[in-house]
Amino acid sequence: MDALTERARDFLPVGVPVFHILLALGADTLHGYGILESIEAKTGGEASILPGTLYATMNRMQDDGLIEEADRPEGADARRKYYRRTALGGAVVAAEARRLQLLVEVARRDLPEGAGGPATGDPTAR
Repeated sequence: MDALTERARDFLPVGVPVFHILLALGADTLHGYGILESIEAKTGGEASILPGTLYATMNRMQDDGLIEEADRPEGADARRKYYRRTALGGAVVAAEARRLQLLVEVARRDLPEGAGGPATGDPTAR
């Protein structure tokens, strides 16, 4: 395991707002409102973050080195601050996604049929 991946594991589990912000940024450079829009778009409206939560969380994420201020795209509104995910932020979101995937696999295996568990005859059923 490389040092970045090991360091990322120190942040696990991440809170829901942190996870959504890191996912929203992806490879993009976005301002706060753009992050809110990205979260709603990527989740089909299933998730949203209130602006107060967004900015307080982003301040902590900057302090932790997960995101950083980015150069404003050409022609963008000069009053807006833009952000991007750092390498550490990318490692954290990847590690959290792996952690959540394992939990979902356990839940699917252990839940009864009809509640998201394996169907009868499912080759992955126990």
